[in-house]
Amino acid sequence: MFDKVSLVEQSILSSKVSKIVPVNYDKININILENFYYNNVQNNSEFSYLNSYYNIDYDKNIIWISDFIRDHYRLKFKRTPTLTHRAAIVIPQGHQINYHHHIDDYDLENNSSDISAIVTTKMGDKPNYIEFEYEQGRKKHMKYRKPLQQKEVVIFNSELKHAFTKNHNHEPTLILSFKFQLV
Repeated sequence: MFDKVSLVEQSILSSKVSKIVPVNYDKININILENFYYNNVQNNSEFSYLNSYYNIDYDKNIIWISDFIRDHYRLKFKRTPTLTHRAAIVIPQGHQINYHHHIDDYDLENNSSDISAIVTTKMGDKPNYIEFEYEQGRKKHMKYRKPLQQKEVVIFNSELKHAFTKNHNHEPTLILSFKFQLV
């Protein structure tokens, strides 16, 4: 009989935000677009992935979504995600966001998240995707593509490299991004 020890587990979870949660997506979208138009980016460096992430005002609608993620994750996995970071992503027509992960390579202990989550708050009729790149033993550069859907939460390990595909819609795709540490 062999004993099995799992060293690394990577996963992607998804769920619609419950209709019971009284989120006003129009207010969230206004919050995102105001910060986009004022170019309120989290990092101005052209080499940082955070130049595509925008600061957002923390209002009750965003709190309700982060609480929904926390509570449902805790219920399923018996570990509590603690919010460490929030941002907005805007993908204008004809743009995409290249591969990146949410790990701070220079501060793995204190400044890196364990799980990340996104919620698409607005998108056009043509599909957009989040694409993940992962490795499994000798299989390198494996990819998994998930279509974005409005009001859907996608949770994934923060070390997973991910990208957002080109937006072929006339209107921008608006996304909330959250990072959590597990307690």
